[in-house]
Amino acid sequence: MHTQLLLPSIGAALAVVCFATGLLFVARAQANKRVRERLQDVILVGDGDTGTRSVILRDMQLSTVPFLNDLLKSARWAQRLDNLLVQGDIPMRLGAFILLMAVLGAVGFTSMIVVFHRALLALPVGLVATCLPLLYARQRKFKRIRKFEEQFPDALDMLNRALRAGLALNGAIQIVADESPDPVAKEFKVLFEENRLGLDMKDALKKLAGRVDSTELHLFVTAVILQRETGGNLAEILERTALIIRDRFRILGDIRTLTAQARLSGFILSVLPIVMAVLIYFVAPEYLKGLVADQVGRLLIVAAVALQVIGFLVIRRIIDIKV
Repeated sequence: MHTQLLLPSIGAALAVVCFATGLLFVARAQANKRVRERLQDVILVGDGDTGTRSVILRDMQLSTVPFLNDLLKSARWAQRLDNLLVQGDIPMRLGAFILLMAVLGAVGFTSMIVVFHRALLALPVGLVATCLPLLYARQRKFKRIRKFEEQFPDALDMLNRALRAGLALNGAIQIVADESPDPVAKEFKVLFEENRLGLDMKDALKKLAGRVDSTELHLFVTAVILQRETGGNLAEILERTALIIRDRFRILGDIRTLTAQARLSGFILSVLPIVMAVLIYFVAPEYLKGLVADQVGRLLIVAAVALQVIGFLVIRRIIDIKV
């Protein structure tokens, strides 16, 4: 009885704490709104006729709460998570993102206890709900990188033509920023404006490689930095880099074709036990009830789940061919 009362109390307390913290974030954001708007006038740069603007500076504060900001800056995992938000182009502070994860986890945990009365499922559901924003950020990152890599060879061709026409590197980068679609246009706009405002091209290129976790972009950054340090024909280097990137895409396409059967087999082998368990639960639920009620049966379920996960990871490792 005491346990049944304690768990909902803990969940409600967590929800209240997260809600109060959220109100604190909102209050501090409103208090600093005028300052942020004034800073935006300095940070944003217009392009004249079209009136489009690009953000070239990013607020380095991870949280509006001072002690939380200092705590997050000293944690390496927080820096990696903040970098994930940058790579996914998610306009949210890290502190707000962590708060969102905590709120979703508290809501999932509390709802399973108070609403559905499933105390055993409260912790797993809370953990899954906590991880949802993280999964969304990773999906945004991979989707954005995939789109960037699809556009990047054409951007290199445009950059190469501008250099052969006699433009300097920063002028060629500006043309790519103006003529290319997003996300290539946005990243090259940031690169151009950072260099125009005084940041060395080498450092600006390194920051670009940090914002976009792409092997193709790293090839481009390495080639440009080496050319600026050792000399050479940059247009010819970029032309060969574009050929290498296109050949790499072709090889990756061939690999995906050759490994399609293995990927499909891994998916079927991973989903089939879950589907069969659901079918057995609806057709003959007494079989699963007996398995769950027995201690050896529960150990077998845990072992089966662990083996399924290990098998899935092994299959993914086999078909993940690096190019």
